[in-house]
Amino acid sequence: MDRAIKETKIIQTILNFLDFVFIYNMLPKKGKKVKWGIHINKKKISIFFWAVFSIWFVVFLLYSNAKIFQKRTDLGRDLEKLDASVETLTKEKDLLKFRLGETYSQEYLEKVAREDLGMQKPGEKVVVIKKSGAGEESGKEDNVLQNILNWFNSLIKPE
Repeated sequence: MDRAIKETKIIQTILNFLDFVFIYNMLPKKGKKVKWGIHINKKKISIFFWAVFSIWFVVFLLYSNAKIFQKRTDLGRDLEKLDASVETLTKEKDLLKFRLGETYSQEYLEKVAREDLGMQKPGEKVVVIKKSGAGEESGKEDNVLQNILNWFNSLIKPE
């Protein structure tokens, strides 16, 4: 959509230029008086036109250059992000390949069989150690307080 608008503006500018050139050629020669008594100098008009056109062209080039620079910096940032993600994904891929190779080993299969499936070798006994839960922590606090009271009692009452 933007490209079509830009092309339309360029075509419109060219047509305006051609209209100016056509009107410029219709003007009377130097020194001739126009109906209203105005003298027109073709050389000054030509210089003015080329100056305006040159300024417009330079501004257009500067604007285009700024847009290209902005696009280049945006693409550079995107490239850096993509490079970082490629590096991260490559490391993850290598880790997964290592883990996959590890799953084929006899030690890994034995570990999974013992820990996850609860299996054991013939003649072995499984010992399960329970972890202390939240209920035992409150009991510990009571036990600590009891121990402190016993200590004070022992200081006060000698045996």
